[in-house]
Amino acid sequence: MLRFEDLLVAGWVAGVSPLLFRAGGEKGPFDPGQPLEGVVRLAAVLGVLVCLSARQKVDAGSSPQTSLINRGAVGPLAGALLLVTISGFTALGTPTPVVYAILLATAAGMIAIRLAAPPLNVLVRRALVSPFVMVAGGLYWTFIESVIGTGGAAAARPSAPLDLHGNQPAFLFLLAFSAVYYAMLVFAPRQIAEREGGVVEWLVRYVAFVVSIVLGIGWLSVLST
Repeated sequence: MLRFEDLLVAGWVAGVSPLLFRAGGEKGPFDPGQPLEGVVRLAAVLGVLVCLSARQKVDAGSSPQTSLINRGAVGPLAGALLLVTISGFTALGTPTPVVYAILLATAAGMIAIRLAAPPLNVLVRRALVSPFVMVAGGLYWTFIESVIGTGGAAAARPSAPLDLHGNQPAFLFLLAFSAVYYAMLVFAPRQIAEREGGVVEWLVRYVAFVVSIVLGIGWLSVLST
């Protein structure tokens, strides 16, 4: 039901991300002036692209895997890569010509990896994708801040706790949005690494993600006091 990545993401979203969000000045996902965050985000995207480009090592006698298209992960994955890539370049304040040059070099590198690199086993592929999922968990807190407005409330009234009861519509929206977010930035990249798990497994993993969101919002409330 739950794999190591699920426990890692849950702990990251529930405990670490709110602290890093506050320590980083509570900047939004598309705010400039975040050089470290920008580098980390683009490096995470690069890991997914390497995993996507490389051939997968298949053990003899293993059953054929369902295609990525049949899993319905192509659309969410494209959206996730676009979101994190734009966020990374914006955080760095990268000029547009440089962005185009990097994208062209990346495309050429992906072709070279596909043609020349040896097949990667599942463990290596999971390791390449995991940083992207971690970055996605961190980015989610910037969306929480922009919807609930924890940063503005804390800046205006440092002694006022975050009022979740007064923000129930926004809170419910965040939970509903988490399903789309999870499909884009957690489920789809992990299907690139290894196409495993059925409906029940991924439902349990999503519930664990939602629980970590609720716990993380609780931490934000404590930090707002």
